[in-house]
Amino acid sequence: MSIQVIHINSQNLVTGLYWQNLSDTAHPRKEIVKAGREANTDLVCVPAVKNPIQAGYISKAELPTIKSARSLAGGLAECHPGSWLGLFKVPGYDDQYYYIAIQNDHILASSDIVGELDEIRTVFEQTLSCGGWQYVTVPEGFTYPGVTVNHLNLSEMLTKRAPKLKALEFKLQDLPVKKVLYGAGVIAAIGLIAFGYSTWTDEQEKKRHEEMRRLALQQELARQAELNKTLNMPPWTKAVPVEQFLNACATQWRTMRYSVGGWEITGWSCEGSQIIASYDKAPMASALQLMRSAPGASLAGDGRKAAIITPMKIAATGSRPADRGITAKATLMDYAESHDLTVAFQPVPPPQPLPGEEVPPPPPWSLETIAIDSAYPVFGLFELANVPGLIIKRLSADNASGGWNWHLEGEVYVSH
Repeated sequence: MSIQVIHINSQNLVTGLYWQNLSDTAHPRKEIVKAGREANTDLVCVPAVKNPIQAGYISKAELPTIKSARSLAGGLAECHPGSWLGLFKVPGYDDQYYYIAIQNDHILASSDIVGELDEIRTVFEQTLSCGGWQYVTVPEGFTYPGVTVNHLNLSEMLTKRAPKLKALEFKLQDLPVKKVLYGAGVIAAIGLIAFGYSTWTDEQEKKRHEEMRRLALQQELARQAELNKTLNMPPWTKAVPVEQFLNACATQWRTMRYSVGGWEITGWSCEGSQIIASYDKAPMASALQLMRSAPGASLAGDGRKAAIITPMKIAATGSRPADRGITAKATLMDYAESHDLTVAFQPVPPPQPLPGEEVPPPPPWSLETIAIDSAYPVFGLFELANVPGLIIKRLSADNASGGWNWHLEGEVYVSH
């Protein structure tokens, strides 16, 4: 996967640049030059993308002698912003393919590479599995289940002139006149010495550049593998344990204020990330009294209702794994009957593809939502922790006619 020049639409397009996002938006030229010197490069391409600015670097020693060298990746990023993936056959070569990944308008450091199909396809498919791409384009005959693909070639994708590779160093006319005259003589003397040294340093720069690209690719693959592993984890492995959820909500309930500035509580909910307490205005109370007693309160509607939201955090260390069959559902139904609870289940159909998309393969589990109603607090229902595949999403209560009605909402997963 080395640097190559591809001829498309009468342009000499270079691949294999070392791409880097720049943070100093106030002094971009200074950071562009600094980053290029640190990478031992002397040519740079800066596509017209912002937030942040991005630059691609390469050494002259790595390029053949060509006129008006341009960046293929820079051109594709300018022509097609957004987040997309591309795998293209290189024109004029039967066994060479080009891979590009654009994420949020920017070129991923591990892309902009040419190589044989096996190595390029491996990197492409690992990136594809991370998801979140607006569209994907591949050669004819390439299909991926659940992914809608286009079959455009590089000539069709490159709809305008790609950005040029430019010299990294400052030009002589950018310096004061006296320094230019003095510098011209010094440069001439140094040039004679450097000529014999350049052959060796060119080879060292090329090796350094290849090592930088290899490390960038290795880091990107590791990041993508970790992300893919996380995305494919069963939902219950990323959930808050049932008993931990109930204990955390019970702790918050014990600190709940029934009356704040003359406003009376009417509802309360614990959702894992926050506590929401709802209040109604009493006849002699005022909004000013409420704000003085609870500065974080927010008024709603006609000003006679208010809410106080308290952030909370519970570590999602995973709930009990799902079982096969109806074990979870049967356990919940028996438990509800023995504790005088009302329980309701609702199957959740798998997500449907958008028009034109292929139907994705079903997940290895099915999902039902569950709702439990009770006339007494549900904090002590610790037996629910024994229900396989149960995740509690929300615990709430409403104060009606002087008594509290309790509700528990969650999800139940069954493995296939």
